[in-house]
Amino acid sequence: MGCGTDKLGPANLSSLPVRGLYVQFERRGWPAEYSPGQVIQNFDQFDAVVGSTVAAEVALQLDTMREIGVNTITYELRTADPVYIPGGEAFPTCNIQPVLGLQWPEPTSTELKNLVALFDLAHAKGMRILLRLTNTHMEEQPPTNSATWLGAILGAVKLHPALELVLFEGNTHFVDTNGDGTADACGTPAEPPLWLGPTSVPAQYVQWAIGYARSLSVPARKLSAEAIVGDFFVESEAPAGPEATDGHLWKPIAVLKGILDNLGIPDAERTYALSFYEHRKCTTAQSLPCVDADPGPWAEQTLQGVLATIGSGSGARVVAPEMGLLPPVEPTWSTDQALESLIQLFTQYGVDGGAFWRWTSFTNPEDADPSLAQPVKRRGVAFTYNAVKDVLMRHYTAP
Repeated sequence: MGCGTDKLGPANLSSLPVRGLYVQFERRGWPAEYSPGQVIQNFDQFDAVVGSTVAAEVALQLDTMREIGVNTITYELRTADPVYIPGGEAFPTCNIQPVLGLQWPEPTSTELKNLVALFDLAHAKGMRILLRLTNTHMEEQPPTNSATWLGAILGAVKLHPALELVLFEGNTHFVDTNGDGTADACGTPAEPPLWLGPTSVPAQYVQWAIGYARSLSVPARKLSAEAIVGDFFVESEAPAGPEATDGHLWKPIAVLKGILDNLGIPDAERTYALSFYEHRKCTTAQSLPCVDADPGPWAEQTLQGVLATIGSGSGARVVAPEMGLLPPVEPTWSTDQALESLIQLFTQYGVDGGAFWRWTSFTNPEDADPSLAQPVKRRGVAFTYNAVKDVLMRHYTAP
């Protein structure tokens, strides 16, 4: 791993290379927004709600994050449809609103220009970007549209100094949720379901996408996909439907390793990306028998398992583009405690760091929802913070 594997004390916490936040910029004074694609599409436009251009508002929020010690943001862009279809999010339409990403199958010239402008702004603020490119068309063969979409984005930012990592995320457009062999739901635009195994469509897409990006001269170390870790049900390799390799679930980190093995990427050039949310061990057990453990010990056991899978001391980089507390949260383990625990574990085991979920809520009502983990900033015109901000600041700016 990038930081080595020696156990380090609290004074070394700010040495984490990636001191990140998972970011959706807030349209301060509005009950929702900005959506990620909306920022890109309207970047140089004046917004009367915030009283400035979108770019100026983003710059202000980046400045505020930087004061907390943040040096990296995770930012997601989805394969967005050209138009919004009211009610079309449901199966079988599976519409992805334009404001959620960049136009599929080909981003517009304005989107690409403004994407570069966002990267320029991040770089000017001393920030790097973990870019999640979430494709809900993984099944397309040949992947002509995927190559068009990814190629346009990577062509715009692949040489940018603010680009820290590209993550190939998403799902197939349709999925089979009951295992009867017939699609019945929209694929979730999230971490790729690597738990379906090495021959699954998502795993094959991730392997193709990393290989395609390398053919465009993007360094292998800047290419990965998020592997969900710590899910007891998934990591127990429970039986699964026909979409899963050999009829059972797989450990996502093992599938990711297999992809990098197949691509012949040397350990020193690899990046393993984790989606790491703390919770009690048996929270995700579903119907499986499970001996419970508290969130902190279970997180440590999970991380030890990750390192054993990829090879402790291999020289590969490990980073968590999203990390935090899994909802619905329990009263016995706070967002502050989860973040503190993860930072300590990452430092202790040589993980490069991660991006805490999240800077601010998507909508105003989420701030009052006790089942959700607390964001850093409370929504509103004022910069009012939850206690988790103090945890970030204490560790991200430690001497």
